[in-house]
Amino acid sequence: MQEFKVMKYVIEYNEIKCLSIREAKKHILNCDGIRLDEMKVKDLTYHNDEFIYPGSGVYIFRNGKQIVYVGKCSSMSFTERIAKHFDLRKVAWMNRLLKLICERIQGNKVTDDNLKIASKYAFENLSLVLINFKERDRIDRTERMFRATYKEALNTFKKLKIRDESVVVELY
Repeated sequence: MQEFKVMKYVIEYNEIKCLSIREAKKHILNCDGIRLDEMKVKDLTYHNDEFIYPGSGVYIFRNGKQIVYVGKCSSMSFTERIAKHFDLRKVAWMNRLLKLICERIQGNKVTDDNLKIASKYAFENLSLVLINFKERDRIDRTERMFRATYKEALNTFKKLKIRDESVVVELY
């Protein structure tokens, strides 16, 4: 009988809220993540056959162990928000991941055709980690914290930097 490895790509906020920012970042990097080319819509609603409730929070796209993009969904679910990143139309306004891949990784102008190329790159190279929040009141601050500390992320803040990563996540 073949054994299947249980893949972990969902972290509950309660798992990291009492950790330092540095420890939380390690926890995220040690999480398996789910490869985009293997992911199904179901994987944004269920994790290992358990409902991801409420299914909103912070999400992180990675290329291996490198953080590529940090985002949030507080007014919609992971299922709704993640899919919007892959809209191949230049006029779409929630496909920021593809536009940044197009411009900063591939060095291309954002066009419908170049967004298709960026999409292919994302599906072939990126994986996803979800941080699920039972209460929504910390989503914005936590996303801001990770964007400020992951300097390699395509959507990092240019001016906001967190120098002291010993701060506890919940206290940021």
